[in-house]
Amino acid sequence: MIRYLRGRVLRLSQDEIVIDVGGIGYLVQVPLTAREGLRQGEEAELHVHTHVREDQLALFGFNSLEALRMFEMLIQVDGVGPKVGLAILGSASLDVLQRAILSDEVGPIRRAPGVGPRTAQKVIIDLKPRLEAERALVAAAATVGDGAGAVNGELEGQVEQALRGLGFSTPQAKQGLAAIDWSAEPAAQDALRVALRALGRDR
Repeated sequence: MIRYLRGRVLRLSQDEIVIDVGGIGYLVQVPLTAREGLRQGEEAELHVHTHVREDQLALFGFNSLEALRMFEMLIQVDGVGPKVGLAILGSASLDVLQRAILSDEVGPIRRAPGVGPRTAQKVIIDLKPRLEAERALVAAAATVGDGAGAVNGELEGQVEQALRGLGFSTPQAKQGLAAIDWSAEPAAQDALRVALRALGRDR
């Protein structure tokens, strides 16, 4: 699976580029927000999602890990495929989209081509609890220190609280916590992501 590319931009159009990495040209689809920072002939680096189907292998590139992660959250929403996810990320900056989701504002999401009111509302319903939980977790972790919190149990308590806030029962939250390698002193968001994956909510 291709996760990261760095090389020279050979060609670029409105929604895709060809990037030369060691003499191999990779066709990568990118949102407009990432495309605007790229120049033909210059070096670029992209964080990549590899999308595999029976009849297709496609690469989607982003200029930050945060944008990549938002894309991967979007395509988990029912009715949002890679093309629509790319369009949503190209319709506004990442900060604007996150604020829109957290404030139940469908406008920035609906600006993306092919996104109607029902799909925009579904994006908010699915992603708002996760963004809220992660923000609360990161804020709490900042007061104890990610590594120290993992050692003394404070961060573990915050992760459990975040999981409960997402609607998981106490036994389910404990199951998620058990999947985390606390000896590695994970960052708050990484710990929550591992727990959600173990519980089938973050693929």
